[in-house]
Amino acid sequence: MDVKYLSDDKGKITGVFIAIEEWERLQKQYNISEKAPADSGAKLQQSLAEAMKKVKPSEEAE
Repeated sequence: MDVKYLSDDKGKITGVFIAIEEWERLQKQYNISEKAPADSGAKLQQSLAEAMKKVKPSEEAE
C-alpha cells in the first residue's frame, strides 16, 4: 500500500492519503458502499490504524 502522510506546518501528521485504486479495493474487501451506515467502516478504520502503526516513520528517522 502506497501511503502518503499529510502534515500541518509544524510537521504533525494530520491525515493520510491513499490512491483511489487502493480505496476502491478496500471498499470491495470490506463491503463499504456510499449507502452504508457511518459505523460500517469501523473494521476498516481499525485495520488501517493498525497498518499505519506498522508503516509510520519513526520519530528517530526524522
